[in-house]
Amino acid sequence: MQDYVSRNKETFDRLGTEATDVNELIRIASQALPGFQMLLAGGSVLDLGCGVGHDSLRLKRHRLHVAGLDISEVMLEAAKEQVEGVSFIQGDFRNLPFDNSSYDGVWANGSLFYVTPEDLRRTLAEVARILRPGGVFFASYIAGEGEFHADSLYHRRYTWEELEPMYREAGFRTIDNAFGQPYFSIMAVK
Repeated sequence: MQDYVSRNKETFDRLGTEATDVNELIRIASQALPGFQMLLAGGSVLDLGCGVGHDSLRLKRHRLHVAGLDISEVMLEAAKEQVEGVSFIQGDFRNLPFDNSSYDGVWANGSLFYVTPEDLRRTLAEVARILRPGGVFFASYIAGEGEFHADSLYHRRYTWEELEPMYREAGFRTIDNAFGQPYFSIMAVK
């Protein structure tokens, strides 16, 4: 099923911001960002799945040192045009191109529901690897069960009962989870 990643990349390159319900994700970011910033023990944050940089800009405005990572070069070019002072890097969630304990926080708003459960396990382990001890991890997911495709993009709905063991296996302890429809979010600490 490796090809789903290539198809997703091609679709993100083609659709740009139209690929995601940006307004709902902006609402989630606005609600979660103050708590995320308060829990940080430092100021370096990776915006994982940064897209065109909407959340990277929000994180930067909260006086955080931000780097953004996305699989789509097209979206990263748009991010570079819109957000100054943030380094944007092309990469894959499953093999993050950073040293161990590189970041105080990882922010993944509206990006991890594009990976399979197997790849999510790998991604969570990678996030834990690059976070410093006590680092904060925020992520939002589509609530529910099963996978689906929209505009040829692979999506996976998740439940808390499914995600909790994955988080614990990766070495996280959960601080908070906020349930809503269609999205819910998790704030965790390494």
